[in-house]
Amino acid sequence: MAPIDFRNKINWHRRFRSPQGEKSEHEILRIFESDRGRIVNSPAIRRLQQKTQVFPLERNAAVRTRLTHSMEVQQVGRYIAKEILSRLKEQRLLETYGLDELTGPFESIVEMACLMHDIGNPPFGHFGEAAINDWFKQKLFPSDAASQPLSDDRCIVRALKLREGEETLNDLRRKVRQDLCQFEGNAQGIRLVHSLMRMNLTWAQVGCILKYTRPAWWMGEPPATHSYLMKKPGYYLSEERYIERLRKELSLTPHGRFTLTWIMEAADDISYCVADLEDAVEKRIFSVEELYQHLYEAWGKHEKGSLFSQVVENAWEKSRSNSLSRSTEDQFFMYLRVNTLNKLVPYAAARFIDNLPDIFSGEFNHALLEDDSDFSQLLELYKHVAMRHVFSHPDVEQLELQGYRVISGLLEIYRPLLQLSVDEFTELVEKDRVKRLPIETRLLHKLSTRHRLAYVEAVSKIDRDSVQWPVMEYYYRCRLIQDYISGMTDLYAWDEYRRLMAVE
Repeated sequence: MAPIDFRNKINWHRRFRSPQGEKSEHEILRIFESDRGRIVNSPAIRRLQQKTQVFPLERNAAVRTRLTHSMEVQQVGRYIAKEILSRLKEQRLLETYGLDELTGPFESIVEMACLMHDIGNPPFGHFGEAAINDWFKQKLFPSDAASQPLSDDRCIVRALKLREGEETLNDLRRKVRQDLCQFEGNAQGIRLVHSLMRMNLTWAQVGCILKYTRPAWWMGEPPATHSYLMKKPGYYLSEERYIERLRKELSLTPHGRFTLTWIMEAADDISYCVADLEDAVEKRIFSVEELYQHLYEAWGKHEKGSLFSQVVENAWEKSRSNSLSRSTEDQFFMYLRVNTLNKLVPYAAARFIDNLPDIFSGEFNHALLEDDSDFSQLLELYKHVAMRHVFSHPDVEQLELQGYRVISGLLEIYRPLLQLSVDEFTELVEKDRVKRLPIETRLLHKLSTRHRLAYVEAVSKIDRDSVQWPVMEYYYRCRLIQDYISGMTDLYAWDEYRRLMAVE
């Protein structure tokens, strides 16, 4: 196994206009400060303020959005990074691992990855993802019997229909169909950063948000050695070449993960578990007293000095004894959050250092907080109570169903653009207005300029005389629609659906 040297991982170069030559510690830190500025000022970050964390279309500003959640993850990620660096310094390993002049970039990469980790999420969270995938599965998987003619209402799949005697093209069609039916927020985040927003971040910064390493077109089970790292799609066919270059620049194995991504993942796990429960109390789904009872009952066996007593019971007792200056709810969650962080952050840091050889090589096939320890059990306790008493609440389920219907309905509204032939759509894009296509013309005008330009750039790189042209043009056209709808905020998607369905 190669020696651990973070100078080979914290790659400060960019794909475009990258500064050349050796850089001092100060100059490298300035490069990553530039990354921070590009990220913080991006529209994708601002849109997170109107995207769902748990409760869609929430008007209570005290309840978390994706933006406030991401800011909390950012703080926890910074805490874990500092804890790791502090421990390595105590063990006199900073210089050994090439980190003595890279502590600033180390922290910055983790922080900004935490802030960005949800930028690819569609409106209405996981139900938005499900709506996109279900709709495309229904439209892209017709009967593939070659003898069966395609009727007009099924011409949406003409370019992707399997045909006898075209095995090479059929392989591409299967790949494209699979890819389009695997929409995932993490993969969309990579697409946003590179193809849509063109943020030109450093290789290390982008590597840190590549949470999963499975291509969206992957079929079958992933290898057992990478079953966790490949449990979800991490990037699309449209970004395949970019990810190939990323792997080369960061010295990643074919299915390996970037070293600092484990820290971002742990920060997310720690943050949302407590936050979801606090938001549920804010929404009056249950009282803080009922929450404590749910936690107590779900933990099971209670022993004096257990992690539960140190974290949850301690928070409960302190909140009851100090309730004069602040409400019991505020007190309980303040102590619960502090106690949880003070236990899980050091444990996550220790796990990172203890498994550093495998983590550095990108092959550690686990999350930092996924093992048989009490610390992992505490996180599972929070998740279990949230799943049983928050996500299954009738009000939450109703909002999720509404979100699913909104996204499905918007896709159906924009379906005419996908029903055009390759020549018709190409003509529409080039001329911007085609008299015989009045509906399609107006739908095209609704799409954002940024997304349309990404489509035009992608198809311009395809040889129009090649047999792959119709398949790949259609692929990028589907991506265009997915990009536009997934980039909406919850409120904009809701309003747009109502406007286009004429229900106002």
